[in-house]
Amino acid sequence: MPIILENVSFSYSRKTPLETPALRAINLQIEKGEFIGILGEKGAGKSTLTKLLNGLLKPETGTVRVDGLDPSSREAKRRIGMVFQQAADQLFCKSVYEEIAFGPLNFGYSRKETEERVYEAIEAVSLDRTALSRDPFSLSGGEMQRVALASALALRPDYLILDEPITGLDPAGKKEILETLKKVKEMGTAVITVTHNLKGFFPLLERIVLIREGRIVFQGSRESYLEKGCVPLPPIASMMKELRARGMPVNPAAFTVEDALEEILKVKSAFEKEDNGN
Repeated sequence: MPIILENVSFSYSRKTPLETPALRAINLQIEKGEFIGILGEKGAGKSTLTKLLNGLLKPETGTVRVDGLDPSSREAKRRIGMVFQQAADQLFCKSVYEEIAFGPLNFGYSRKETEERVYEAIEAVSLDRTALSRDPFSLSGGEMQRVALASALALRPDYLILDEPITGLDPAGKKEILETLKKVKEMGTAVITVTHNLKGFFPLLERIVLIREGRIVFQGSRESYLEKGCVPLPPIASMMKELRARGMPVNPAAFTVEDALEEILKVKSAFEKEDNGN
């Protein structure tokens, strides 16, 4: 069964003069094994949505179900892994091993089973086992993010939610996290990325949900997202749109470096043939 949100609304400071609507009439279904991007500017309602998905908040109206379960239930929490924007906010143990082992032990797995899951998770995020004895707070930002990710993966979740997972990382750290998420998705886990920045993520997304002022204004494929002219745009698509606006006959829906280069070379070849013909 999938994650299902039906007619979900939520407001902060409800029934007070400071009441602030965060989500309005959200209907969404997230299938196992898909890579989905939840997009929107700051304040659009993305973080509120993630808190509803993992049971930290309850909807004001409507229902949220994780494989038919209440998100706040123990079993639902085992099925959903969560990685926060600031990895340091969810790290609290004295060693990387303890950090990754905490979830399985808390859910009653044996020491042996927990050890197997720790080694499996550390391998999935491409960290060397020598890191297991280190203090998590002695690691680089990218390494801390991968430890937080390994902690979520140790429970072998069906759904993995990441809130701005590459914000603040250097290019190498971003590349490592993106490669790891690609592997996680290939293992059958649904990856739900919440972000306002499409750089790096766009080629991985199978479906996009765009939230604006608490409402879903678009759901669909990458191609449909570009065709409808939604924003934000990934950097390459933004460049191609600008080239098109300036009169260059390129495909504005190209979003990878390879596709953009191919489009530009086609235009260059056409111009050269035209010049030679004259």
